[in-house]
Amino acid sequence: MSVLGAFCNQLIRFFEELQTTIPEEKSISMALEAIKAAKRSNPKLVLDMFHDYLYVPAHDMISTRDAEKLKDLAKSVLSTRFNELLPALMIFDKYWPTFSENNKVAIWEYLEVLCKLCEKARA
Repeated sequence: MSVLGAFCNQLIRFFEELQTTIPEEKSISMALEAIKAAKRSNPKLVLDMFHDYLYVPAHDMISTRDAEKLKDLAKSVLSTRFNELLPALMIFDKYWPTFSENNKVAIWEYLEVLCKLCEKARA
């Protein structure tokens, strides 16, 4: 499997986990379906969107696990635009305080792996 394929599969798993954790959040379900469709038609677009909308502005915040800065980023980004990946940022603004420590660790680990796969796929 290519790194691009591994990246897309990991992103889909991440959104599936989010959907299971927050089933009432319809934007996560819609984002998951959009990511699956984009993976089938143009997986590089999924990678590019992640890179532009999450990796570039948030890589340092993810590597240092700075939830407060990600919350601030989520508020500023979500107020100006929407795309399929932004519900991942929304969780820091809306749901982070309600998550268990295990859920928080799992989210950080997903984001860290996605960042590493993004770097490798774009190299």
